[in-house]
Amino acid sequence: MTDRGALAGVRVVEFAQNAAIPHCGRLLAGMGADVVKVEPPGGDAMRGLAGLGPMEARGFALINPNKRAMALDLQQPAAAAVVEGLFAWADIALVALKQQDQERYGLEWERARAVNPRLVYLSSNALGPHGPESHVGGYDVLVQARSGTGFVMNRSADGVPLPTRPAVNDFGTGMVSALGVVAALRHRDATGEGQRVDTSLLGTAMALGTPVLGGFEVDEPVFAEVRNDLDAARAAGVDFDTIREIYEQRVIPGAGAFRLYFRHYATADGIVSVAGLSAGLWGKFHEVTGLDEVDLAEPYGERFDRIVAEAEELFRTRTTAEWLAALGAVEYPCGPYNLPYEGLEDEQIRANDYVVDIHHPVFGGYTASGMPLQFSATPNVDPAASPQFGEHTREILAELGFAADEVDGLVSAGVTPDSVPGT
Repeated sequence: MTDRGALAGVRVVEFAQNAAIPHCGRLLAGMGADVVKVEPPGGDAMRGLAGLGPMEARGFALINPNKRAMALDLQQPAAAAVVEGLFAWADIALVALKQQDQERYGLEWERARAVNPRLVYLSSNALGPHGPESHVGGYDVLVQARSGTGFVMNRSADGVPLPTRPAVNDFGTGMVSALGVVAALRHRDATGEGQRVDTSLLGTAMALGTPVLGGFEVDEPVFAEVRNDLDAARAAGVDFDTIREIYEQRVIPGAGAFRLYFRHYATADGIVSVAGLSAGLWGKFHEVTGLDEVDLAEPYGERFDRIVAEAEELFRTRTTAEWLAALGAVEYPCGPYNLPYEGLEDEQIRANDYVVDIHHPVFGGYTASGMPLQFSATPNVDPAASPQFGEHTREILAELGFAADEVDGLVSAGVTPDSVPGT
């Protein structure tokens, strides 16, 4: 708990595993909220990913700093009183279960609202709260495929798309969910009324695809031809890369800019990233490189192909540092193409606390991503380690009003285990 941060004094209970909504909880905790993470007796599934010891793992540690943790077996009838206590205690409840599981474990919105009419209740699932598959569970890779954004962003191997990593829809949903509950909290504070907020991985995927997912009446004749060609290609068993090339060459607007001015180039010792999307910047690109001007209306013609090939050959003649200096001198947007460990060490990233160093009492120091936003008047809390399994179970039950002997009874019955299973 903390008295620092924009959300100091706000109490959050998190019934969620893996990445998306735990990331929401992490952001709220970083802004000062008291976030209680409720885990099943076997622990959050992320505790088993890239292990560091019993019930400790890299994935869990990276996603769950600054939280408190308790364990609760929701399948036991005695857990109902604890759930109601948590709903009554909280300002915000984060619930990431399928609708049928919300009802099965007594976590549904109707019950939460009956206990605490002022509660802001987030319900998040894979495919959204409505429609014929609203009850179906799922993961980031499935909505990459379903939304159409995967077609644009996925790499490929052997003619088949590979899921994009990191799981952008998971962590994007965490951010969208944080925005949603904070907005609902403002409404609650103004009116006294709690409400339900719904988010989903699929909704996030569609929002992240905004620049490439859309349709205009004036483009329909071209799209009709492209659809026919794509359907024919798929029916003929054409590989993924060829199908995407058909799409990109005929559908994606500004393709010429992306081929020449807004991309990554191999250099003499690595890769450099360049990003110009205006006529003025394009002129600077040609000033630095000495390459001929291009006609962006013909992004796949013979002449354009030749100049792209010349650019790729030219960039290989100088080091990344040399290109950064040359392009930076004319203020053409550019930057290094970091490997992951280089990103953790990057001076600009470090200067903004976008990565932070944390000490964990069990497995020692580790580095994790930091908060993606800062406040001038209400600084974020200092980063603290992810909680150990069941670390705060007794503490939280006492705060909910359970007497010491009641807590002992719940723990001994396994309703709220407060130690690592098997120890």
